[in-house]
Amino acid sequence: MTQPTKPHITVEARDFTRSALWVALYVLLALYPLLWLAAVPVPRGATFRDDLGGALGFLALSMMAMQFLLTARFTWLAPPFGTDLVYAFHRHITAAMVAFAVLHPLVLLGGEFWTWWEMLLPWEAPWEIGAGVISLYALLVVSLTSWFRKRWKLPYDGWRKVHGILATVAVVLGLWHGLAAQRLLEAPVLRWLWLLWTLGWAALILRVRMAKPLTLLRRPYVVHEVRQEPGDAVTLVLDPHGHPGFRFRSGQFAWLSVGSSPFAAAEHPFSIASSSQRAPRVEMLIKAAGDFTRGLAERVKEGDRAYVDGPFGTMSIDAVPDEDGYCFIAGGVGLAPCLSMIRTLADRGDRRQHALVYATVEWDKTPHIETLKALQERLALKVVHVVEKPPQGWSGESGFITQAMLERVLPLDGRRSFFICGPPRMMDVVENALARMGVPLGQIHSERFDLV
Repeated sequence: MTQPTKPHITVEARDFTRSALWVALYVLLALYPLLWLAAVPVPRGATFRDDLGGALGFLALSMMAMQFLLTARFTWLAPPFGTDLVYAFHRHITAAMVAFAVLHPLVLLGGEFWTWWEMLLPWEAPWEIGAGVISLYALLVVSLTSWFRKRWKLPYDGWRKVHGILATVAVVLGLWHGLAAQRLLEAPVLRWLWLLWTLGWAALILRVRMAKPLTLLRRPYVVHEVRQEPGDAVTLVLDPHGHPGFRFRSGQFAWLSVGSSPFAAAEHPFSIASSSQRAPRVEMLIKAAGDFTRGLAERVKEGDRAYVDGPFGTMSIDAVPDEDGYCFIAGGVGLAPCLSMIRTLADRGDRRQHALVYATVEWDKTPHIETLKALQERLALKVVHVVEKPPQGWSGESGFITQAMLERVLPLDGRRSFFICGPPRMMDVVENALARMGVPLGQIHSERFDLV
């Protein structure tokens, strides 16, 4: 197949435009309250320090509310870049948000801080100021427990519940503080704009915390099959119960909760491993690596009820349909999205040349060996197993994936897209190796699933 150039240029230009518009939307919403303050005259008398302190508070509040929008999982608002980047931005922008929130009272108090420091004690401050102080402290707890959750070994499910509650408290009390304190909101039009702004973010919080779980509750799934896989991995096969389910692109992922209500905020993100041609059935390959996944095969039984929120993610062969072929590089259960794409190609009767480099620690703990053999009979698929600790007599690739290995085993002719999923360190090595090999950035696709 000859690869036409123009469609790819069009797709890349469109994605760049969508990315720019998505970023511009975030900036506009984050700065929206400041645009009001700049556009509407306010009574004079406030000093520059008062204006700056108030502006910092409005900016922090706006960014706090935007955190809910970033993680609200609106499919219609999905960015053209990966969900992993959105969640990474969600984590990293918190530092700037906390800085603005802390500077807000410090700038307002200025040199009088030591005279009025009691204002930072909620029980000593007027109620409208106390609401803002509690909001600040809730934000600090949310941020610190998020940054250091793994280092402090906080259980995920408990942290997730506390995170959601405190984040809601921080935003609601912060918005109320901005309205009740009335700093820079003396003009009636500004008070009404802020009230509408507050109601809009309150509606978003209700959508995230109430409406979305209620929708999932009405669209349950049932566990059709539980398969124990080698290497402490489990395959869950799920079917929609009483509804048509959803269609998905191969390579996408969904949020799964089993054995608990959607209101419990106990869902976890997992890649879909099944063919998109067989939707609405959803199959997930899950490795025992955390509180929820350990002992999953023993806890979950056929017939159990589950809730699936999806699909999400942009890493898919359907995003680049006109390639001469595809190359997949997977490590461990990072095979799941690659397996979904390969199974989809097989179900479509694809005749192009494809390759899979699959890295695992031990051969006898490698999932889906037989599945891949069967797929090779249906596709022009080259499978290269890379075993870190090979068994005696092993004649295949061993150790870790390297640039030299990729140059040796991958087909590099024509235009090909490369899909990468696995442990972060492996992904870093592969992405850097492909770049040094001259693969254009637009042909390297990856999503990192350490979202929470």
